[in-house]
Amino acid sequence: MANLLKKIFERPYDWKKNGHDTTDQWKYVRIGDTVEFAMTVTEDVVYTVEALYPETQEAMIKRKTNDGTNGETYRVGVVMLRPTKS
Repeated sequence: MANLLKKIFERPYDWKKNGHDTTDQWKYVRIGDTVEFAMTVTEDVVYTVEALYPETQEAMIKRKTNDGTNGETYRVGVVMLRPTKS
């Protein structure tokens, strides 16, 4: 088992760029914007940007519930945010 893991981790991996590596849409996120977060199933799940932390490239986001109230608050990397049109 150890040899198998060693072979897997010794093999070089060619990282492929994903949508967050090839776009700069996250640079346009501002406090108060409605955004989607890339680590969730984004259908009908949106967040409001509460604060931005440029020194760590993070944002404080609050989930908007279906009835319009606010849900949980998270601190996430801004690269994972995508502005919505609403």
